[in-house]
Amino acid sequence: MKIIHLSDPHIFTDKIHGIDPVDRFKKALDHINTNHNNADLFVITGDITDQGDKESYQLFQEIVDSINLPKNLAPKLIIGNHDNRKIFIDTFSFTKLDNNGFIQYFIDIEDNKFIFLDTNLEGTDQGHFCNQRQQWLINKLEEGLEKNIYLFMHHNPLPTGHIKSDGLGLQQIKEFKKILIKYKEVIKHIFFGHQHITTSGKYLGITFSSPRSTWSPLIPNFSETFRLGTAYTDPNYNVILLQKDSLIVHSEDFLKAHVDWLDYTIK
Repeated sequence: MKIIHLSDPHIFTDKIHGIDPVDRFKKALDHINTNHNNADLFVITGDITDQGDKESYQLFQEIVDSINLPKNLAPKLIIGNHDNRKIFIDTFSFTKLDNNGFIQYFIDIEDNKFIFLDTNLEGTDQGHFCNQRQQWLINKLEEGLEKNIYLFMHHNPLPTGHIKSDGLGLQQIKEFKKILIKYKEVIKHIFFGHQHITTSGKYLGITFSSPRSTWSPLIPNFSETFRLGTAYTDPNYNVILLQKDSLIVHSEDFLKAHVDWLDYTIK
C-alpha cells in the first residue's frame, strides 16, 4: 500500500503571517496528483482551516474539487484544534461520526484497520481524548485484534521534545498510554500532525511519524521552556510505503517540483 499523509493546511481566505495557505495547499495537491495518484489512502490529520469558519471549509472543498483527484485520493479528514466540529460536520455531509457525535471512524483494507480519532476540545489548542472517545477506541481495537491497526490523530500523543515544554499535545497522555500498552501488539503505527514538524520514532514499542504543515513549518523545541519558531523551512507531506514486513516513511518537499533524476543502471 501507498499512503499519503498531509497535515495542517490551515485554509483561510487571506494570507496568514505573510504566507498564503491556499496557494501552498493547491501546490501540495497538484504534486500528489502528479506523483502519487496511485496511492491507496490519502489522509489529512486536522487543522483543515485556520479559523474553523464555514467560508474556509467551503474554500477547502472547492480547492480539492478543482484538482480533480481520482476517487482513491478522496481525502479522509479528521479535525484539529483550529477546527470547529459543528461547522465541519455541517459543511461535510459525508463526515463519519461515532455514537457520541465525535469525528471518529475506521476503514478496513484487507488485513489492515485504519482508525481515525478526534482530539479536539473547543476553546483550547491542547489535545483532549475524553472517556467516551477512549472507550470507542478500545471497542474498535478489540474488534480488530486479527488485523494490523494504524491510528491517525491530530495531536501528538507523546512529547516531541522536552516533556516540560510540550503543553500543547494530548492531555490524557497517561490514559492513552495505558491503551497503547494493552494493544501494542496490534497497533503498528501512529500518524499525527499539530506540531508542524517532521518527526518519527518509537513509543512504547509502536512507531510514529508526523509531517510538517503545508502552510507553515515550525522548528522543534528541545529546551525546557516552551517555544515555537520558524526558519521558513519548506512545507511537506509524507508518503508511506506499507508492506507486509516494513513501513517506510518518506518526506516530500513538494515546492521543489523539479527533479534531475540520476541515471543509475542496476546490474
